[in-house]
Order: sequence, then C-alpha cells, then structure tokens
Amino acid sequence: MSLWAVGLVAVAGTGMMPLAAAQDAPLPALVERFENARTQFDAAALGSTLAPDYEEISPLGDVDSRARVLGYYAPEARRPAPPMTSSDIVVHAQGSMALVTARRSIALPNGTTRSLRARYVARLERGAWQLVSAQYTPIPPAKAP
Repeated sequence: MSLWAVGLVAVAGTGMMPLAAAQDAPLPALVERFENARTQFDAAALGSTLAPDYEEISPLGDVDSRARVLGYYAPEARRPAPPMTSSDIVVHAQGSMALVTARRSIALPNGTTRSLRARYVARLERGAWQLVSAQYTPIPPAKAP
C-alpha cells in the first residue's frame, strides 16, 4: 500500500469532517486548476497540480500513472475539448489529506449534457496541496418515464 493510501486510511478512520469555507477554498481551486490544465493541454500547469505518485482511474476503468496522464495531455496531443463545469463540490479534509467530490458536466455538440462524478484525493506537502489521485465515474443519463 502506498504512503498516501496509508495516510488516507488513517484519516478516514478519524472521521473526516468538512472544512469551513475559508479553509477549503484552496482545494476546489486546485481541482479547477487541474481540470482546466487538462482541457487546455497545459503540461506545466497540469504537472504542478499532480503529486509524484499520482494515479488516476478513468471513466472507462483504466488505471493511469502520472506519467501516462501527463503524456495524454501533452501540448502536441491537443484536441478540441467540450466545455465542462463543476457543481456539487464537497470537501472533506483532516490534517494533510483531503477528499474532494464534484459533479463534472460536459456540454456535447448535439446540445445534450453528460455528467460524471469525480473524486479527488489531495495531500498537503510543504504548504501546498497536490492531487495524489482522481477517479471518474459516469452518471447514467436519466431514463425516459
């Protein structure tokens, strides 16, 4: 088990509580910087948000290392990205570990919207938050009555 996972298990065992709005502001900002860097294929900004041991689980269930994520979003691989927005952001933090959950909605060219639930794990190191993990779970479209 990696060090961040051990820390997360320890934090989870303490019953993480939501932070006050003033304290949790850096965490949603970190997530937005990360997501904007992905959309803009900004390697420098993306790299600055990710911890060295970052790992991501894609909406398809693939497990990607930091290097693979950075390679996927390299500037030379840039392609058009549909507009995305975040909502329903919830932050739980304890000490140097935090969980951020958000709904990410994607406006598709055909006028429909698709959403997924994203869970980010962040770690505070030397006074700065970095992401150590992200997992994306698609939210099925509403079924017709």
